[in-house]
Amino acid sequence: MKLAVCLYKYFAYGGLARDFRRILEIRRDAGDEIDVYYIEWQGDPIPGFNQIPIKVSGLTNHAKVRDFYNKSQPLIAAGNYDLVIGFNKMPGLDLYYAADPCYLARVRKEPSYIIKQFFGRVRFYEAWEKAVFGPQSHTVSMMISSVQRKLFEQYYQTPPERLVDLPPGIDPERVRPDDWQVQRQQFRQDLSLNDDDFLLLMIGSGFKRKGADFAIEAMAALPQALRDKTHLYVVGEDNANPFEQLAQRLDVAERTHFMGGRDDVAKWLLSADVFLHPARSENTGTVILEAMVAGLPSMVSTACGYANYVKDSNGGECIDQPEDTSAFTHQLAKMLDKQCLQQLSQNALDYAATHDLYSMPQRAAELIEMLAIKQ
Repeated sequence: MKLAVCLYKYFAYGGLARDFRRILEIRRDAGDEIDVYYIEWQGDPIPGFNQIPIKVSGLTNHAKVRDFYNKSQPLIAAGNYDLVIGFNKMPGLDLYYAADPCYLARVRKEPSYIIKQFFGRVRFYEAWEKAVFGPQSHTVSMMISSVQRKLFEQYYQTPPERLVDLPPGIDPERVRPDDWQVQRQQFRQDLSLNDDDFLLLMIGSGFKRKGADFAIEAMAALPQALRDKTHLYVVGEDNANPFEQLAQRLDVAERTHFMGGRDDVAKWLLSADVFLHPARSENTGTVILEAMVAGLPSMVSTACGYANYVKDSNGGECIDQPEDTSAFTHQLAKMLDKQCLQQLSQNALDYAATHDLYSMPQRAAELIEMLAIKQ
């Protein structure tokens, strides 16, 4: 088969990029020809993918997106493709991977929507989303969040046969290995951590949306005896300056560490004591499940699409309002107990061993083949 794939930005450390790569590598290995149309690519080329950059112009993001569509569509139309797949919302897709939340649901909740609805940017993104989910569209969407599925059905009356639910797709390499204790001990030694120190871990780019400020404020408010043996490490790409300044003001700068994008995430998951994901918004939060299969207890906000897995497994804590520093700190302090963490870790591992948290790439690749045959 010959596949056209549209992606605005490939960022090697991002969750969307990992899903994109794992799904399409299966199709590549099955012999499919894969042409990827994109605006920006950060990371190494992927073997076997034909990468086709589209040079765009425009003063705003939505103007650039429109230009991408206008320039890529003639190429796609002339390409004799069996299927057109999008990892961002745009018209003309046969199949869409729904990594982004419902834009209309979010923007209509804003107090200023009564005015914003007439803005060019808002009207553009509403139209692009409707082109995928509207009742007149033919696009089939791969859904990875039950919460978001309900919102798309509510706002667009999308026929259920065009919304295909996928299980999570955690990389099996994230599963806790037999030698995890050896790896953990060595990694913590490299960080100069003592056995009784607590390593709080955040993973992800977009520090504001992920709630890095909430995590810093919660750590700073811990009782001093506990705070003095606690460190927060943030792995991901973004401008850390505002958060480093916050840590400085709260006198926890020496305990707050921004590590940039990393290729050794698996070792961080094995070496941490608590995974923090107090996000303001998060469609799913794949890294929540990566922590789970590594046996790492989590504290996540209920805004995360995958927060239900933490609740169902009893592998951590869910917080409704991470901006409530007092409540966040209280729950965090309760978790920072070795015996409690050991039990939460075992709960997470037991759940991961008995539930399908892994097969999304395979299911998505099968759906691609099925739809291409139907075309």
